[in-house]
Amino acid sequence: MLKHLDQLHQLVVPGKKSRLAVVFAHDEYVIEAVALALEENLIEPILIGKKAEIETYCRARQIYDHVQIMDCSDADESSKIAMDLVNQNKADIIMKGLLDTKVLLKAVVNKETGIRRKALLSHVGLIEFPSFDRILFATDGAMMIEPSVEEKIAIVENAVELAHTLGYEQPKVGIVSSVEKVNPKILSTIHAQEILAYFSTRNNDFLIDGPFAVDNLVSMESVHHKGITSDVAGMADILLFPNLDGGNIFYKTSVFLAGGVSAGIVIGAKVPIVLTSRADSAIAKYNSILLAVVNQNGIFASGH
Repeated sequence: MLKHLDQLHQLVVPGKKSRLAVVFAHDEYVIEAVALALEENLIEPILIGKKAEIETYCRARQIYDHVQIMDCSDADESSKIAMDLVNQNKADIIMKGLLDTKVLLKAVVNKETGIRRKALLSHVGLIEFPSFDRILFATDGAMMIEPSVEEKIAIVENAVELAHTLGYEQPKVGIVSSVEKVNPKILSTIHAQEILAYFSTRNNDFLIDGPFAVDNLVSMESVHHKGITSDVAGMADILLFPNLDGGNIFYKTSVFLAGGVSAGIVIGAKVPIVLTSRADSAIAKYNSILLAVVNQNGIFASGH
């Protein structure tokens, strides 16, 4: 179980660098994150975007001699170049730079030239809190707007896959709602009931339970006070949110109000996709690169 994002360094395969293709890399914070990852010998960067701007940022960070730059001023074409690099086995990780998420994802899911691996792609964020005993996985706060039961099942499977590559043998998944009992007027509780019914028929390598309010998933005091009996309550690793609003609000509140430190990637493509907000700090972008490297190493090692 991870307590700090710095522990991800312990999971990096020594001597193995991941080829990182950054789409629209002409951004100061992106280059800062790339520079930090270069200092740790984690990556071989391929920077796609406006060459003159990329060169300026790279020279300022003294990494110009350590990067490959591909000049392209069109967001769609830059995204296509990144997909081609993956399909030609020339890139191990994709990173979003200074472009709209929808532009990059459109290229990812393109039936002819994209890099989709699973039927559903989803975002998983990791958050380290200053006064909490473990990392929390939050999903999905970036992609799926109002996921169906079937889509939530796939989101769970993606998050569990990531947890396994990070060394979790049996991650605990909590289905988030506003209450801990099924209420026909609260859709998320109905979904929770159906999700549990689905997984109850399968031999899972994770634990899942819900619905629960967030306090019931992170506080044993709350669990004892309410008399809840569950192997997940109070001990959840992965929080499955009802929709994008819930996941996004939790993720950004955690970072901007609670002092949380974050990392996040998209699971379900042929390679991990570093998908951070354009407003995220260089450290958050670096943490996400580190997470993607560890995930890519884990997938490679396990043969997934």
